[in-house]
Amino acid sequence: MRRIFRAITTKYMIIFMSLIIITVFVLGTMIATIIANYSVDKKTDELSTSNVMFKSYYVSSPDISIEENLRSSQKELEGILRAVFLTTESCQMIVADNTGRVIMHASKSADNASADIRYFSDDSFKVSALSLSSLPTEIQKSIDRKGNVSMNSNCNGLFNQKAIWYASSLVGEGGSIDGYVISFNLSDGGEDLFASMLRSISLTALWLLIVMLVAIYVVSYKVMTPLREMSNAAKSFARGKFDVRVPERGNDEVAELAKSFNKMAIEVQSKDEMQKQFLSSVSHDLKTPMTTIAGFIDGILDGAIPAEKQDQYLEIIKNEVQRLSRLVSSLLDISRLQAGARSFELKAFNICELVRQTIFSLENQFLEKKLDVEFDFEKYDMFVIGDKDAINQVVYNICHNAIKFSYDGGKYITSIKQLGESNVCFSVYNEGVGIPEEEIPFVFDRFYKTDKSRGLDKSGVGLGLFISKAIIDAHNGDIKVESEAEKWCKFSVTLEKQM
Repeated sequence: MRRIFRAITTKYMIIFMSLIIITVFVLGTMIATIIANYSVDKKTDELSTSNVMFKSYYVSSPDISIEENLRSSQKELEGILRAVFLTTESCQMIVADNTGRVIMHASKSADNASADIRYFSDDSFKVSALSLSSLPTEIQKSIDRKGNVSMNSNCNGLFNQKAIWYASSLVGEGGSIDGYVISFNLSDGGEDLFASMLRSISLTALWLLIVMLVAIYVVSYKVMTPLREMSNAAKSFARGKFDVRVPERGNDEVAELAKSFNKMAIEVQSKDEMQKQFLSSVSHDLKTPMTTIAGFIDGILDGAIPAEKQDQYLEIIKNEVQRLSRLVSSLLDISRLQAGARSFELKAFNICELVRQTIFSLENQFLEKKLDVEFDFEKYDMFVIGDKDAINQVVYNICHNAIKFSYDGGKYITSIKQLGESNVCFSVYNEGVGIPEEEIPFVFDRFYKTDKSRGLDKSGVGLGLFISKAIIDAHNGDIKVESEAEKWCKFSVTLEKQM
């Protein structure tokens, strides 16, 4: 069981940890991607704004080159670039002429107070961010076609690393293109942010897994402990020890299982005790008549019993054989009922007439006990649906038991009444020893006998009521008992009425 416990616990841990890992990383990746994309979009919007600001400053001059145009208004250019760099973070800008050649680079100065502007024609022109001195042809054509282009790339080799950039054309008079302006941010495009978030998520997931590992182990241990106890109890049952019970802790499903297990254990123990009692009763009921029969036959054969008394002893032998026959017949009935081999022929018959005939057949027993017999029939004739012979067996058994456990001179009432629109109820009431309240739930169990001392029930083996209930259940009817110990008892059988 310890191996099973460990295996189940391991399975729980693997399943829950897998779900946690998948959930954390899926959600984490989605969040990191959204944030990284938002960062890229925000930077792109800033670069777009810087482009718009520069283009609003630029005024085309057809008589001079674009570089000369920019140099001629150096102070104004520095002012607009200072404003651009104040509104954007880590932004740089390059300007190219209409051939794509880079003619100017601008970036924030080291003191962040002004713009650092360099021209291609200057000897000091050198920009570490650029790998090429001209716009790639594909980029230039794309700008000409669309008017502006934004992307997260190295701009077809223009930059020496991946960057977020926004490019647009500088339109002169008559719609001609004077040049191009590209604002760019040498950012990782959100990759560092994405990687940093994934690292944080991984670390969080690791701690979460450790906490969940401990929690799952504790929970699994608490769940598996009662199951392990039930397994040990079941092994005790297999060894024939039925007095073992498992603790009932809490009020959850496992506690309900423990309660059901204990209830089953009580029933199994009760059945085992009844079976032992049954075997004892059967052994006694078989041994006693067989001993009697053998003794009387030996006495007749060896002449110990006189010829004039042989008929008397043969009558005793006959009664004992009949007693054995009833016992064997009851056992066969149980076997057939449990195997489903006994079939019932359901027909309409007069339940009132059947009960009357049964009562008349028991007349001598009524007279011996001087019982006050009453009939309480709602109608003289009432018809029900069932197997007449099987129902007769039930009626006889109930009526006979009521006589056997009645007080001498007690009241004995047989009743038949309609119950609802579609049922008929047959009942037998007697004043007698009754049945203790705590034993009523077991009355219809196999091998059960109320009279454990055998003072009143000398011939029964505790099978009659079990057989009766099996027959009534097969008819989709109902059989129940009400009683007050040492005062009275009432058995009721409900059957379907003929419509």
